[in-house]
Amino acid sequence: MAKLNHAVKASTLLEVIVAMVIILIVFSLAIGIYNNVLGSAGSVKKAQVNALTRRLISQTILDNNLDDQETRQGSITLKKTVVPYEKYTDLVLITVTAFEQERQVGQSRQIVKIKADEH
Repeated sequence: MAKLNHAVKASTLLEVIVAMVIILIVFSLAIGIYNNVLGSAGSVKKAQVNALTRRLISQTILDNNLDDQETRQGSITLKKTVVPYEKYTDLVLITVTAFEQERQVGQSRQIVKIKADEH
């Protein structure tokens, strides 16, 4: 039988297990980050919808346009309704609801004081 004159370099079982554990930790961190990125996509959409509804309310107040209306902003439909607020004659409730493909994706409300000759 032939004898080896030099030692064979190889990893021990313990080294292989440690390397596998490190790789698993890195992959689990990467999956967690990936899920956070996917989850934040919905937050961006909500922020955009909130900005659109707030902008329509602000524009309504600036233009003193107290009529109900429906507008389209890209794929989002905004429906504005203006109703008297409870028992108060000088207050109105402006509600802007955002829809995307017939599904409600957001809503903003604001109570506004109006002058007696405006409404």
